[in-house]
Amino acid sequence: MNTPENNHTTGILGGLGPDTTAHFYLNLIRQASRKARPAVCIWSLPLDLQKEAEFIAAGKHTDHYLELLKDGAHRLERAGCTEIVMPCNTVHEFHPTLLEEVSIPFPNLIEIVAGELTARGWARVLLLATSRTVATNLYQNAISGSSVNFVVPDPKDQKRLDLLIQAILSDKKKNKRKHKAFLAELMEKAGTEKVLLGCTDLQLVIAPSETVVDSMECLVKHTVNKILS
Repeated sequence: MNTPENNHTTGILGGLGPDTTAHFYLNLIRQASRKARPAVCIWSLPLDLQKEAEFIAAGKHTDHYLELLKDGAHRLERAGCTEIVMPCNTVHEFHPTLLEEVSIPFPNLIEIVAGELTARGWARVLLLATSRTVATNLYQNAISGSSVNFVVPDPKDQKRLDLLIQAILSDKKKNKRKHKAFLAELMEKAGTEKVLLGCTDLQLVIAPSETVVDSMECLVKHTVNKILS
């Protein structure tokens, strides 16, 4: 089991958004602290909120995002982290580049979640994610060759989903019941109760269950297992 003496330090490249990063940290600590109090270092990206909204919906400002992520990864490595995790699906389009920027392990959230979906043997899954995640085919590529088929909302509903995610990121979560009703509506339209929360912010609205895979919870479990192995 890892202990403070073995110098294992988890670096969290977060701020996408801050509430989700905080939830990830707290869940990680609560689960890992059953056996150990892990060392954790967080770098929260200093994001422009307008650029964030435009990136989520239309994929703008990719160079800006990449430079911020590179800087954050380097800071975590210089701080002595022995592993970096990034609890955000959308920015995993930059993962291959970031992996080359550092010399420490940097597990891929998308691959971890794809493994969970394959293990569950699901056939038809509603993918709830940002427009950018859907457009870059992160999950479609990761699950290629398996029996899993993704269903995504139609363009109008996808735009509404982007706005919901942006509201969460802006701390405007006043209509949680309304948000849940909208997500239930999407499940009915998709013809499946199997759901992938392909945006880590959505766990603030709907909890993981036997029919809901939460990408953030998958990363928490993976990271805890690494810490305690």
